[in-house]
Amino acid sequence: MAKEEYETPLIDVYNRTHMDALHEDGSWYHRFLPEGVFLEDLGQIVEEELIKAYSEVERDADKYFEDKVKERFAEIFAQANPKDLRGLLPKKPPVAWAELPVEIQREIQVMHDNAEGEKITERTLKKRVRQYLVDQFIIDE
Repeated sequence: MAKEEYETPLIDVYNRTHMDALHEDGSWYHRFLPEGVFLEDLGQIVEEELIKAYSEVERDADKYFEDKVKERFAEIFAQANPKDLRGLLPKKPPVAWAELPVEIQREIQVMHDNAEGEKITERTLKKRVRQYLVDQFIIDE
């Protein structure tokens, strides 16, 4: 079964601004021609070079665009999904992250964030988390 084609306002705008490089009347590159140069003045070899240059730039731009979108998305996902901090919890006695009060979870998150800024090792951070849990009477020493 063939895939149905559908249009959205974004697809319509994209299609109007990203004409096929081999569009029959050559209008896709009219806006890039220097002032006083007309399509009729160009030969086939020059036109092929223009198409090649246009295609290369478009590929470079698409790659740049894709990389930039991924970079921005990564920043958003990093904010939306904070680092998994369950590895900082003591193994003996076992502590379940989900069973900790929200205030304790937030404080451990703050400790983690501060530790990254202060370049504290994970081992030291684990010791600090353990001591914090002892001080809050979550676990016994």
